[in-house]
Amino acid sequence: MTRLARKIAALVLAVAILATASVANAVAQETADVGGQDDATMAGRKVAVTLDDIPGVGIPASEKCDFEALARNTRNLLATLEAHSVPAVGFVTEGNLCDEIPSARLGDLLAMWLDAGMELGNHTFSHPDLNHTSPPVYKGDIVRGERALRTVLDERNQPLRWFRYPQLHAGDDASVKAEIEIFLAEHGYEIAPVTIDNQEYVFANLYAAAEEAGDDELMGRIVEAYLAHMREVVAFFEEYSVEVVGREMPQVLLLHANALNADHLGEVLFMLEDRGYEYVSLEEALSDPAYALADGYIGPRGLSWLHRWALGKGMEIRMEPREDKHVRELQQR
Repeated sequence: MTRLARKIAALVLAVAILATASVANAVAQETADVGGQDDATMAGRKVAVTLDDIPGVGIPASEKCDFEALARNTRNLLATLEAHSVPAVGFVTEGNLCDEIPSARLGDLLAMWLDAGMELGNHTFSHPDLNHTSPPVYKGDIVRGERALRTVLDERNQPLRWFRYPQLHAGDDASVKAEIEIFLAEHGYEIAPVTIDNQEYVFANLYAAAEEAGDDELMGRIVEAYLAHMREVVAFFEEYSVEVVGREMPQVLLLHANALNADHLGEVLFMLEDRGYEYVSLEEALSDPAYALADGYIGPRGLSWLHRWALGKGMEIRMEPREDKHVRELQQR
């Protein structure tokens, strides 16, 4: 079955699932999650959408070295972002490009993002974990990750501005954290934080495996679980931002350039719109005073900046929702 046919089948299945009583209960829970907030509160919500690991991650195994499949996923993501007027930032991990695809083709994929009016940032070359990588090696990987990026940006007279830590690991030692922050500043980078973190990658990997197996029924169930998880996570961080910051400031959402979002990003965006969100650029979101709060975390975990700010204020943190038990069981198969 082709990707298009599978997508149509999955959508049909999702519609059928939505007609069931179990999903009716989920919708009722979603309404409860909004917490009875008034229209004025919802209308003021803003979010910057970011997607990591361009040119692609979480795709079926048979498509990883297929340039046309990567290009199709990219077109689908960009078409959805454009349809919803989302000024997204894509973070590039050049090493994700399969060795069998000529490196020059990465520039073609990156150009698609820029031609669609999106921004691009550096996510390192090989996605190293700062907790297990020496600062000199990590810095070298950052610089190596600039090659294709700088070429396409220079062609358009655009700066290379944004950097995001792989796994959101920003240093488990104070001296290492400071050293990398100084390096980034000296190279003209601004760190791209995340406030709405989530387990999307878990669902994406399961979705890719189900697609590879041609299991349309499982794909539909994974999509249903993914959308329910994203509703729950967004509701959590809305409430948590009030606890930590005292209000709902503009959020920064972390997603990935994967097959799951290539097929279903629109459903996530419709959910955000139903909750009153306006899409803003990363620059506009970070202009909010909340993003000047101290990052109070030094340690091994990849935490939302809301958790980091909470720690900086001496608050105890409470972690965001994780994937459901049945999803974890699928992951362990």
